Amino acid sequence: MPVARLVITPAVVERDAVLALAGELDMDGEAVLAKAVDELIEAGHRRVVLDCAGVEFCDSRGFNALLLARQAVQDTGGALTLAAASERLQSLLTLVGAQEIFTLAATVEEARLLLGRCAVSTGTEPA
Repeated sequence: MPVARLVITPAVVERDAVLALAGELDMDGEAVLAKAVDELIEAGHRRVVLDCAGVEFCDSRGFNALLLARQAVQDTGGALTLAAASERLQSLLTLVGAQEIFTLAATVEEARLLLGRCAVSTGTEPA
């Protein structure tokens, strides 16, 4: 059985779901990230932070996985923020113009503050 090259540690901090990513975000990590995000959505979370401090490698398939995670959360009326990107990941995000697509934060705490400013639909609020 292959060893997972991407390890995701979920946590819930107040209203926010935080997924700490560690390892390689590539083709093998796509399904792992998609599953983790789907589980959060199914559990009713709409404010998601991806803590990228532990991401050691990210290629185009990994970037696509980030895009799909963002879209999945947004499709539920939620918001997703990337936090604490390593220097290597930050370089990739800058290269592809990700600041136009993602909300980026230096820390998880800053990401949570930014999420607090986003209009997030919980599905339980009155119309």
